[in-house]
Amino acid sequence: MRKLVLGLDTSNYTTSVTVTDADTGEILADERILLTVKQGEKGLRQSDALFQHWQNLPDLLERVLPVYGKEICCIAVSEKPRPQEGSYMPVFTAGVHAARILAAQTGARLVLCSHQEGHIWAAAHGNGIDPLSGGPLICAHLSGGTLELVLRETDGQSGVSYTICGGTKDISYGQLLDRMGVDLGYPFPAGKSIDDLACRFAPEGQKNPFSRVFVQKTYLNLSGLETQLKSPKIGQTLSKEAAAYFAMERIAESFCRIADAACEETGAANVLVTGGVACSAFLRRYCKNKGYRFGDARLCSDNAAGVSLLGGAACR
Repeated sequence: MRKLVLGLDTSNYTTSVTVTDADTGEILADERILLTVKQGEKGLRQSDALFQHWQNLPDLLERVLPVYGKEICCIAVSEKPRPQEGSYMPVFTAGVHAARILAAQTGARLVLCSHQEGHIWAAAHGNGIDPLSGGPLICAHLSGGTLELVLRETDGQSGVSYTICGGTKDISYGQLLDRMGVDLGYPFPAGKSIDDLACRFAPEGQKNPFSRVFVQKTYLNLSGLETQLKSPKIGQTLSKEAAAYFAMERIAESFCRIADAACEETGAANVLVTGGVACSAFLRRYCKNKGYRFGDARLCSDNAAGVSLLGGAACR
């Protein structure tokens, strides 16, 4: 009989359930439901997101448990945003409570981890990177609410440690793109809409009208770019496509600057890029010659695959 791992993740905007094989790492089932945000709004309250997770979990579990339930030996779940003391967000309690109920009922082992660790494991999958070994690694977590550079270090005795070594001093790339997209009339989350617009535009020598993002070593501030994006230039002198292109260009160049600075400061040889913003075709194209390791686009957005893979490693 196979040893299968059920992974659960209840993040800000996605309910996710995944089943993986603990021995082979094969992803057997990957089910997700995006949370609903009303037209024109730029996010969800934690209480509203938590309610939606409880509505979605039974539907997702009914898709996988009849098929794989008898072979599940481990249930892994993200219990908090980051692998740090005091990290907490109410939405994750939905997944934790469901995992505890299932573990108590089945006798399966319960493994707790963080949402960010799940992103790292998902991005490393099939990417030639072992999350548990190797030299220093910069993990860039670029999502709707997060812009962090995390230094992953391994030690034969103490295991794996994660230290924030860069990121944003104000808002994230995802927040900036979502706000811009909603202002332009696109539904939340709007990052993909902005990315699609940017990829369709050809600047043909046109100079970027937006100032460069303020960067200080491995940290940056995006409020200046956000202010420029709210100016009358959009809709008057810039088309939606041009505004998206030039905004994405500033985002991409600022990311490369802080990622390269983090490698220089830490001695890390590789940058692993994950999170919803890492799905951006524009960003991937811009960084093509940088040598960064982008996770599979399907596994960069919020999912439970990385959580399940981490649980599988704990069971081996």
